[in-house]
Amino acid sequence: MMEKILEVRNLSKRFDAYQAVKDVGFQLVAGECVALLGPNGAGKTTILKMIVDMINLDNGTIQICGGEHTKMKQQIGFLPQYPNFYGWMTATDALQFMGKLSGMDKVALAERIPEVLAQVGLEATPKQKIATFSGGMRQRLGIAQAILHRPALLIMDEPVSALDPIGRREIIELIHSLKGETTLLFSTHILADVEEVCERVCIIRDGEIVADDRIVRLVKANATPVFVLRGGADVSEFERLIVKEVAISQVEHKHGALYVYYQENVDAAREAILRVLTVTGMAWTSVSQAEETLEDVFLRMVGK
Repeated sequence: MMEKILEVRNLSKRFDAYQAVKDVGFQLVAGECVALLGPNGAGKTTILKMIVDMINLDNGTIQICGGEHTKMKQQIGFLPQYPNFYGWMTATDALQFMGKLSGMDKVALAERIPEVLAQVGLEATPKQKIATFSGGMRQRLGIAQAILHRPALLIMDEPVSALDPIGRREIIELIHSLKGETTLLFSTHILADVEEVCERVCIIRDGEIVADDRIVRLVKANATPVFVLRGGADVSEFERLIVKEVAISQVEHKHGALYVYYQENVDAAREAILRVLTVTGMAWTSVSQAEETLEDVFLRMVGK
């Protein structure tokens, strides 16, 4: 049985009249990489800040490695969305400062700092002033401080949201390298990154978890079958006729194409579409069956 690293039960948080988090519960076992997904204001950052004890919870319990989270902070590494450092410090200075704050001794720090700088790709800049760092370098230094003490749980709040494509790619590759070394929980809006590095997601809407599953299983269970038609002329006439021919759950215009979501089996839907095309003589450049992605399922679940 896998070791349970994080267990959240019945977690709730209110800010005045606003209920930000409502009875949330989930758990992570050793070695998992899980993403919290949700639109702005869904409660993702609030949940993460309660786990790392930056804000108090109103109700519920949080356990880290079997202990109460406020007493197990040494097992948590945290990367905030916008990590801040003193610009006059070097990367080595910053890690020494933060290592001492976390209770690491001088000998352990002297051994660990070069290792962690190399791990995040900053080994060539140990004496460079942080004020000269790019956004990607600052983010990598933020991860360095978060893993300096070898935490059992690494939590990251929007680790790539403020980065350019190069910096984002660097951080995604770094997250890849950390998998297996620690258990990871992070929030993000970039679903392509989630599909690349995570096996499981928790989707949050209005402070509540509406889905918690492995990505493959979640998409398979919630995907709506669809045919994509491109290059047609009289779209409105096609819509009118196809609704009469087959059980259509939705017809949608997006990405320059017509998406026909159907309820009947794929053969019946394909035959109906081809029949309408043949009868009307409509010219379409392509008709294809498409597979929905995590983004499609996510948007439908959060009501966007």
